[in-house]
Amino acid sequence: MIAGIVAEYNPFHNGHLYHINKVREAGADFIVCVMSGNFVQRGECACVSKWKRAEIAVKNGADLVIDLPTPFASASAETFARGAVGLLLSFGVDFISFGSEYDSKEKLLTCLEALNSEKTGESIRKYMAEGMTYPKALSLAVENEYGKETAEILLSPNSTLGVEYLRELQKNGRENDFLPIKREGAAHDSGKTSDNIASASFIRENALADNVSSFLPEITKKIISEEKEKGFAPCSLKNNERGILSSLREIPKEDYSLYISDTTGLADRIYYALKTATSLNGLYDAVKVKNYTHSRIRREVLMLYLRCPKTLSEGSVPYIKILAGNEKGLSLLKKAKENSSLPIITRFAEKESLTEKGKALYEFECTATDKFAFMSETVRNSGAEETNSFRKY
Repeated sequence: MIAGIVAEYNPFHNGHLYHINKVREAGADFIVCVMSGNFVQRGECACVSKWKRAEIAVKNGADLVIDLPTPFASASAETFARGAVGLLLSFGVDFISFGSEYDSKEKLLTCLEALNSEKTGESIRKYMAEGMTYPKALSLAVENEYGKETAEILLSPNSTLGVEYLRELQKNGRENDFLPIKREGAAHDSGKTSDNIASASFIRENALADNVSSFLPEITKKIISEEKEKGFAPCSLKNNERGILSSLREIPKEDYSLYISDTTGLADRIYYALKTATSLNGLYDAVKVKNYTHSRIRREVLMLYLRCPKTLSEGSVPYIKILAGNEKGLSLLKKAKENSSLPIITRFAEKESLTEKGKALYEFECTATDKFAFMSETVRNSGAEETNSFRKY
């Protein structure tokens, strides 16, 4: 059986290793991961480059790692799930597994029903018109119709994404092909720790320092330590804050509609806040109003900085780019290339075989990666997408 996992591995910690081991125990012969690239869903850059994170994932048990392009990786839960699940199904996985605060398939399917309910949708629109954020509107709408427990499940971060994965599976007639693995230890984005498990956010906030090493597998510690010695980790938008603000100020207001998906005034708020903002946090705070979440604002600002056309995240990802794998993964890759519904590429030259949409997305990814080169203490060379081919570990 081929299992699919959607992840950021930002960075890969003991909780992720636990998940992979549980999927193996469930009978998976192969594990294929779709992993966010150099930019992630919280509207930040990854703390370590995607090639190093892919290496870490393979050396910790994944057989293949697929790149989730930036327009999908740094998007809403719905778009993130559409891109990631679409890639896994096109590759040919038998089921998808994800970490969740709840491991009851029945309860998660009830959440899916709630999310799909027309009445829920009407209530969400009503509450958001009153000024609520989407998560709060969703919680209240679901609680009214399905009860408090279902609402609480939908509000837990990993379960929220998990239900979006289920929605994408359902669209493809595969809604029962999933395996939730109950999270152990610290909760997602928690500042707490439990035994040898801490959330990725806790580890990032401590700048991958020595005091978080007990929460990381040995392979992760070794590779990240090597990256830190080179000045390539931890990466953060803060390392290029002035450059980002300068670049943002240069964008004409009439171009905002090309990159910002919001139509309720967020573009105006960003444009005018940029005139006085002297830091990224200051910009986010100046733009924040009650019906926008901080993560939504960070994502929109990031897409604006990267000059990411919003059309690039429409539909599905038009190709499968493999970052890394092991010997088992290579044998699987050969079969997948014969049966996949999408072109599978492992090196830059193969982009010439893509459709026009595929080429546009790939070329954008090259540009985004060149901007990622400025997010570490040591500035990297440009052209990483062109020179980094598939690597076997």
